[in-house]
Amino acid sequence: MKKNTTLFDNPKAITAAIVFSFIGNAVFMGMPMLVGALSDNLGFSAQQVGWLASADLGGMCASSILTSLLVARVNRRYLVALGVVIAVLANYAASLFHDFETLFSLRVLAGFGSGICYATGVASLAGSHNTGRNFSILMFALVAINAIELYSFPILSARWGVNGIFLAFAGSFVLALCFIGWLPARAAEQALVEKGTKQAPAVPAYLPWLCLLAVACFYITIGSYWSFIERAGVDAGLSDSFIANVLTAGTICTLLGCFAATALSTRLGQSKPLIAALAGMTLTLLMLSTGINALSYIAGTMLFNFMWLFTDIYQLGTLSNMDHSGRYVALVPAAQGFAQTLGPSMAGGMLAANMGYGSVMIMGALGSFAAFLLYIFVYSILKRTTPAIADAQ
Repeated sequence: MKKNTTLFDNPKAITAAIVFSFIGNAVFMGMPMLVGALSDNLGFSAQQVGWLASADLGGMCASSILTSLLVARVNRRYLVALGVVIAVLANYAASLFHDFETLFSLRVLAGFGSGICYATGVASLAGSHNTGRNFSILMFALVAINAIELYSFPILSARWGVNGIFLAFAGSFVLALCFIGWLPARAAEQALVEKGTKQAPAVPAYLPWLCLLAVACFYITIGSYWSFIERAGVDAGLSDSFIANVLTAGTICTLLGCFAATALSTRLGQSKPLIAALAGMTLTLLMLSTGINALSYIAGTMLFNFMWLFTDIYQLGTLSNMDHSGRYVALVPAAQGFAQTLGPSMAGGMLAANMGYGSVMIMGALGSFAAFLLYIFVYSILKRTTPAIADAQ
């Protein structure tokens, strides 16, 4: 029996899905540098910067929900083309208008376009058979993009200000159009799966929704931490070059996390390492909440990056194991976007209230701990109902 039975398993289709996924998520991966540029070049307050960060992420949330409803009904190439056009125009306009109200609206539109591309790409990956491998490749690509952004954005910002970052986003979406012809046009092609090869496991219907809730809790952590970790370093008196170097070097730990996730899942399954990673992330953020110096900044960044992509792979894999149709995985960007909208704005509010960056880290720790508790509950139910899924690779 053939393993690859749909057009979504074609290497070109997987490549296109990965490209649109990481291009759609590029603004979030570059958020620390974007936040720094908005603060340094345009003089926005911490609260305003938090709202601007949330604007991008809120737009992604809204478009991800819309895309999850449309992706099985309309031509996916048209969807990503629409997302690219919106993202390019909004990012270009953002380089022209810098008053807070206009820029906020443009960042919502830019996030909306990005979210269409991200959700369509992830939904297409979920339509393939080897989702664990394909999501690992996606996470590897996200790490590479993250490293490029952390290295190049300070250079662009130093020369052209925040406009350089906005135009870089616009250019990346234009380049992504080269891959649009590789993306399968219709979700109906998923129905060509050979009979019996991808049957949905019999799990309680509410468990995938609990997993999506856990994703949202986890991304409150990500949104609050990742949007302000650069500013937290500045507040602690660390130099700009030190911060940029540490954040860039942290991508190496993320790569190690990708490889470790693959290795551990073959031995222990996905659930146990996922729960352990969330516990480790909670402890890391609690450590940072007690105070930041050069040593704790290095240790915290390395540990956080190691467990971040590690956790992402398992969360996507867990949902795929529960339901291979991809409908729940397609909602992951929406859950992420909702939480990423809350995280930076809540963190900005705390900073505006002079609660300090320690409070931001505590909020992040609480988000990870909530996800930790939810996955323990999900795992316990799966062990009783479908043990094969509970410890699936």
